[in-house]
Order: sequence, then C-alpha cells, then structure tokens
Amino acid sequence: MMFLKRTAAAILGGAILCSGAAFAANVNTVSAEQPVADTAVSTDVTAQETPAVMAERNLYYGKITEITRDEQTGAVTSLLMESEKYGAYVFHLDESTLLLDSGAGIRTTADKLAVGDGIYVFHSPIATMSIPPQSFAEAIVTNMPQDAGCAMLHTVEAVKKNEDGSVTVTTDRGGLQLTIAKDAVYGDFNGRQIMGADDLRVGTRIFAWYNGVEQSYPAQATTNHVAVAPAKAQENMTISVDGTALEVTAKIENGTLMVPASAAGKALGLTASYEKTAEGEKVTLKNDKTTMVMDIGSDSYLVEGDMVLSYGAATVIEDGVTWMPAQALADLADADLSLATGAVAFTTAK
Repeated sequence: MMFLKRTAAAILGGAILCSGAAFAANVNTVSAEQPVADTAVSTDVTAQETPAVMAERNLYYGKITEITRDEQTGAVTSLLMESEKYGAYVFHLDESTLLLDSGAGIRTTADKLAVGDGIYVFHSPIATMSIPPQSFAEAIVTNMPQDAGCAMLHTVEAVKKNEDGSVTVTTDRGGLQLTIAKDAVYGDFNGRQIMGADDLRVGTRIFAWYNGVEQSYPAQATTNHVAVAPAKAQENMTISVDGTALEVTAKIENGTLMVPASAAGKALGLTASYEKTAEGEKVTLKNDKTTMVMDIGSDSYLVEGDMVLSYGAATVIEDGVTWMPAQALADLADADLSLATGAVAFTTAK
C-alpha cells in the first residue's frame, strides 16, 4: 500500500530555509516560443523526439525601470522591465504571484521591489501584441547571489520514490526529471517549517536549486534544496483511470489537486458511504484491502482505524459532491497519480 510508503519524514525534515546561500541553478524551463534566459538549456534531440507542447511558463531576466501601484492600497500591480537580450516587457502582478528571495530561500513581498533591481520573472507564455508586450507574472525571484543562479520554478506532474530514499519528480510537461536527494532541505514557501518528501504532491509547485541539466530527453537534474509552493488554481481538468476518461472533472483549489470522491473512487474500485453524526459529517471510502474515513471540513484522513494522515486540504461537500485530495485517493487505491496539461491520470497496477 502507498500509505505504508508515507513516512514520518514530514515531522523530522525541518525546513531551514535561511541556512545560507542558495545552490546554483544554471538552467530553466525551455520555452516552445523562445529561449527566455541566458541560462536556458538546449537539449540535443530531434523534433520527432521532443513533443511540440507549449511551455507552461517562460523565464525572463531584466531590471525594473518602473513600478505601478494601486492608488488606494499601494499594492504593486505591474512592473516595467528592460533586458539587454529580450527588450522591454510589462509584467502584471496580483495576490497569486509568488515572490521568492532566492539567496535566503524564503518568501518575500512585492513592496520590497525597487527600481533598478535585477530580477527573474516566470510568466505566462501568452503575451499581448503591444509594444512593449505584457504578460502575467506567475512568480518573481529576487536576490540571486553573484556565484549562483536563481531558483527554478516547476510544477509537480508525477512523483516516484526511489529505493535510495531520493524522490524523482517529473515536470516541465514531461521534459524534465528532477531527482531530489534523500537528505534534501525541504522548505514551505508559505512558512510551515515541517516539510518532507510527502509534501511533493502532484499539482503543487516547487522552487528548486540545482547546478545543471543532463542533455537528454527527458532532461535529468538533481537537487538537495527545494521550497514547496501552492498549486496554481485550475478548473475542469479531465480525469482518467487506466486510460479511460471519466465524466467528472478535477480542480486545483487552495493549492491542492481535488477530485470527486465518489465518482473517481468508483472508477478505482472503491465504494463510498456518507454518515452524519452528532460530531459531524463523515465520508468513508473502502475496497477489499483498506478503508479511509474522512471528516468533512477537516484535513484528517483515518486509514484502517489507527493511522491519521494529512494531505494539505480538507474534504468538502459542494453542491452534493464530495471533493477530496487526489493524492489521498491515489494512495487509498494504490494507484500512481500524474498530471499533464490539465489532465489528471490515475494508473493502477493491474
């Protein structure tokens, strides 16, 4: 069972994010539209070997020349930037934009940005045709030490735990396999200090520091320092089980990939039941091997009556549908979980 592979590492892996200089990172996500940074890696493969898929995000480096703020709140709403290599660009920010101090490895805020700062911007590959072009800033990375590159932003698409204790994450639309060392420092972008490999859930985003990438397809890299960030909100994501599409859809909400418990569970051979007691509402999922009881409104998942797990989000009921973390369902069904371009896939060992 995958439950038994989950360990107490989360309570031991204290994330010492302010522990010194970040590790060097000399590569970035390769854009399908343009090379986006001096550190971009060109993989030596043919067009037939590399799927023609638009990059999830592009990377831009430049200096801030103008900062626009909201007249009422003073919040930063956009940055006008200039780059010797890529020219001028306008990046729009909102409360969902991630800001990371790469040197310290901790979250920072937009009010600390100043004209003249050199920063990296991970932005949408979609931009206006205006001059200068405009795009939305998904993440901004500041304070890069002179002897190191910036932390790279990736979305976790699949997770594999290796026999040596390391974890391999598939990311960049399948184009990169990032191995995180057994003794890696895990940090929480949002400030929680107890983190570990079990927090690497499909759909979440990570900042990673690493030195280089093996030029293959998929590319290979290794890191021993990551900061886990919330997943990016999405809706109407397709769900499949062993290649068969379901009629229901998934969503990423409040940083967690969620699926309809009953419909997705049924496709995975599970049965669901609902109970309302004086203590509250409960939903139970079970098969012939194990049982999971979920307290509605709580990030508490009781397995086999004596193991309580957390998946970073509570089970909720909305319009008669029970939503649960996809990773909890995958663990219960002993299935692999992956994410690719808005498609959620469960794969069982038949």
